[in-house]
Amino acid sequence: MIDFIQVSKQFGTQDVLKTVTFRINAGERAGIVGPNGAGKSTVFGLIGGDVEADKGDVVLPKHTRIGYLHQQLNPHAVSQNLLEYTEDSIPELKTIPVKIHELEANLAVMDPAEKERALRQIGELQHQFEHLGGYEMKSRAEAALCGLGFHTAEFEKPFASFSGGWQMRAELARTLIANPDLLMLDEPSNYLDLPAVEWLQKFLRGYEGTMLLISHDRYLLRSLTTVTLEIAGGNATRYQGGYDYYLKERVARQEHQLAAKRNQDREREQIESFVRRFRAKATKATQVQSRIKQLEKMEVIEAPATVINLSKIRLADPPHSGHEIIRVENGGLTYDKQRWIFKNLSFNINRGEKVALVGYNGMGKTTLLRTLAGALPLSEGKRVLGHKVVIGYQSQDFAETMPPEKSVYHIVKEQNPAASEADVRSLLGGFGFSGDSIDKKCDVLSGGEKIRLAFARLFINPPNFLLLDEPTTHLDVNGREALEDALKKYKGALCVVSHDVTFVRNIAEQIIGIDDSGVTKFPGGYDYYLEKLETRNLKSENSSGGRGSVRADRGQESAPPAIGAKGKDARKARAAQRDAEKILTKIENKIEKLTAEQTALTDEMVTNSNADFAAINTRLSEIQTEISALEAEWEAAAESL
Repeated sequence: MIDFIQVSKQFGTQDVLKTVTFRINAGERAGIVGPNGAGKSTVFGLIGGDVEADKGDVVLPKHTRIGYLHQQLNPHAVSQNLLEYTEDSIPELKTIPVKIHELEANLAVMDPAEKERALRQIGELQHQFEHLGGYEMKSRAEAALCGLGFHTAEFEKPFASFSGGWQMRAELARTLIANPDLLMLDEPSNYLDLPAVEWLQKFLRGYEGTMLLISHDRYLLRSLTTVTLEIAGGNATRYQGGYDYYLKERVARQEHQLAAKRNQDREREQIESFVRRFRAKATKATQVQSRIKQLEKMEVIEAPATVINLSKIRLADPPHSGHEIIRVENGGLTYDKQRWIFKNLSFNINRGEKVALVGYNGMGKTTLLRTLAGALPLSEGKRVLGHKVVIGYQSQDFAETMPPEKSVYHIVKEQNPAASEADVRSLLGGFGFSGDSIDKKCDVLSGGEKIRLAFARLFINPPNFLLLDEPTTHLDVNGREALEDALKKYKGALCVVSHDVTFVRNIAEQIIGIDDSGVTKFPGGYDYYLEKLETRNLKSENSSGGRGSVRADRGQESAPPAIGAKGKDARKARAAQRDAEKILTKIENKIEKLTAEQTALTDEMVTNSNADFAAINTRLSEIQTEISALEAEWEAAAESL
């Protein structure tokens, strides 16, 4: 178990932790949550020994093997290749063989008693080596690296040759395969794409030790944690349940604490009023002193630390456009005429559609998004923009494109000099900037404030086609939920790249999957995409007689298969696609009407005691049958599309 006993930690004038006491029991899977800057990483640093407490004690069991993934990788010179570095996760696996070799080398000169002791020690060392996984460390490293998106051809490349993001992935693999007693992960999904996040979630579900997880990824928190520790306002509050339990219980606790605080304030005010009124009267002196002592003994109830919430984001209605937003016909992109990022690419996005690009990093998601935005021209094929389409493109490095010395107001004003000051102020107010906050310099803004400013900068010229590359990267959970809510209400078309599973699941209505086999559009959300991907993988395994080899090298020259057609065939395919889309729309409208009728009938049964319950139940049964039939039709139409 891990015990924090009256622990305090201060940085400068800020009290990060104030006499904090809590316990994490052995085998628990704890989610560490709270606003940015509240002290979550400080808690990890205290446990891992990187930080010392100013007061109090942090107690861990002796000989606990800790696996600690920091949020940022400390630069260090590594001469090993990728696989060697990942395998080298447990120091004892290097020293144990050396000890065994030394003992074996001296067996010949030992007397019988010494020899017996040495053989027994060799057996214990071999057992320890096996227990630590020494014989299977290489295969575990290979599996973890492949699961996190590396290709087998990269295993022999020097670790130092990879970018910081890919080095963090290797560090994550190295931490996981060590199978420590205590696993501490600080934002492990920061540098992962969706397939890697899915792999990580499945891997961690099988981990049997004690796990502490700091993450803004609601998918990982919901599916992996069994207790929650909230760090906020210098305090640590333990909740006996996972993330969803925490969300409900936190509100109940805060309401209870606020009520207790109000009652105490009212009581204190009454006592203080009595003291003020009768302090000068000798006949009331005893009672006054009694009231003063009562005040001194009263334990002050503090107002609950409110979790900092991102202001609501209100996106303006998009200007009108044609039905088709953008179309790519036989598109291809290459930088060297040898290796193609993508080839023979054909698809379209229509008005109001919300699409997510999903695939491993390095497969071309950001490149495709830039191509759709017009920032990167195709090497071959056509990109056709629809009638009156206005693009709003936000890249991953949006924060660097905003001059740090300029104010919030000027950054937005520069995007539309013709806009009046009143219009700019009104727009900024809709994104949470009001009063003097519009004069803040960009370099002092938080991550959440910067993304709100980036959206305000986009919407000073309202787009009807949003292209967003990792928009949640700088946001905490509350910020992600606010952005998610705004995008769900947005009436324009949207194409997004994000590694946040919950964000994609809640936003995307269609998925464009990018993998080694090419680019495929799925006419359904993220769960539909996973289902179809699983079906395809099973078919592939059955046809090949077993699981195929790991993914091929990123640099392969073979072009992915086309998902479009040419000439007359292309026109026929587009016509068929439009017909299928019309069928889908009709079916969805019918389902929506039936669902509305179902809700109305259910409400009538609840509110009207004189209702004809037999007739209503008969109709509800008919509606359910009709909805089931329509859903089957929708599935068939979606497959056709």
